[in-house]
Amino acid sequence: MPWCSSDWGRKGPCARAHLQRCLMGIGCPTVTTSDETTPSDGEPRKQGVYIRTFGCQMNEHDSQKLFKILEKDYVPVDDPRQADLVLINTCSVREKPEQKLYSMLGEMKGLRRERPGIMIGVCGCVAQQEGEKIIKAGRGVDFVFGTHNLSLVPSLIQLRKNGAPPQAAVSYREEWEDLPLGFAELDATKNGKAAHVTAFVSISRGCNKSCSYCIVPTTRGPEVSRSADEIEREVKLAVHRGSREIVLLGQTVNSYGLDLSPRMTFVQLLERVAAVPGVERIRFTSPHPQEIRQDFVDFVVSCPKVCHHIHMPLQSGSDRILRLMNRNYRRDRYLRIIDSLRSRVPDMAITTDIIVGFPGETDDDFRQTLEVMDIVQFDNSYSYAFSARPGTKAAAMDESLTQEGKLERLQELQARQEAITDGRLSAWVGRESEVLVDNHNRLRDGCLQGRIPQNFMANFDQPYEGLSLGSLAKVRITGRKRFTLIAEPVP
Repeated sequence: MPWCSSDWGRKGPCARAHLQRCLMGIGCPTVTTSDETTPSDGEPRKQGVYIRTFGCQMNEHDSQKLFKILEKDYVPVDDPRQADLVLINTCSVREKPEQKLYSMLGEMKGLRRERPGIMIGVCGCVAQQEGEKIIKAGRGVDFVFGTHNLSLVPSLIQLRKNGAPPQAAVSYREEWEDLPLGFAELDATKNGKAAHVTAFVSISRGCNKSCSYCIVPTTRGPEVSRSADEIEREVKLAVHRGSREIVLLGQTVNSYGLDLSPRMTFVQLLERVAAVPGVERIRFTSPHPQEIRQDFVDFVVSCPKVCHHIHMPLQSGSDRILRLMNRNYRRDRYLRIIDSLRSRVPDMAITTDIIVGFPGETDDDFRQTLEVMDIVQFDNSYSYAFSARPGTKAAAMDESLTQEGKLERLQELQARQEAITDGRLSAWVGRESEVLVDNHNRLRDGCLQGRIPQNFMANFDQPYEGLSLGSLAKVRITGRKRFTLIAEPVP
């Protein structure tokens, strides 16, 4: 990739326009080119890439896109010490993942002393939010790119190899950034090593909600739905490559299609995905309670391909706190949705997200959240102590709780959830279910593992003839461990 060595001194809009031309591969009048290391067989040597991912499944999915985008020149490695390129895919939803970024960059300084040629890039939500500030912090970052700029990574790498200074590409892009052809051969396993059984497919990006604590609309922009034809094409390609389970991803999946012309509903998209031959299971994350309608409930409980598991964020069981969060539903509405699902599918698994210690949360507000947990009996919950994110409305609210107070409530809530999950898991012992075998059992050589429709992991504790990756097996649950089930095939 050529770049113009005489233009890095430019400043202002002209310089930015010139850089964008370079990044998009448009030629410059004065160029230099880089040398490539070529082994004796004449083929360029592929280097190693290590990607560390923090945050949600959207970030995991973006990391898989990056593996595919870079596969021409890089192969995945499991250890940054083996890598020529390290990418840190960041999350800014909570404070801890953001702190992990700067901690990891500190570790990279030592690695760079050992291997001066290693290249380090930062991406994800913190990158989108902070941009050039990360470079100016002087932590040895070679380039930064945002959530809308994944396709620019090869150009950023080549510019840096050619001697350009560190650059940040974090511009918002209205158009959908389609996946490289063949991306569906990857799934969400670590470092791009795919079993092909499950394919993760993005159906939208960004969010139009205005939750007062959330930074996602800032880092990922307004909601943009992907073309249903493109989604269906990727699903068909995934099935062709061996996938049997499709997981649809979006910040608010059930508001899919409201920005398309003509409009399309999430249920209509689910119908198209379910009609693809070879799709055995469908999952999705995450629906927003505000957007759940009767047609959604009817389809979820009646379509045999939709797994009996819904992840539906609660955040708080207190109406007063839900108002402060700007969640646009109330406790009774949430509980009615749960009842409409479980009254028709009693074994429907429900998981959720909960924030404790939101500004203004009283003991009574917290107790109301615990009450909802007892009523719903969540199969699992992902709970966090509130941490203010810069630029959100909640960051300007007065916090009445100390950090210690937040952690005390979090520990109490998590202990309550652990007891509920323990009971939910134990109730499966002795029952029959269906497992989609999707991976190898890491703790037992030669054994496999998979998931029941309710998304609990089930391990096989010995090799069984006829079981292989991609198998759909009828099983009996014979036991359980702390967070997983033990299964054996039913003859």
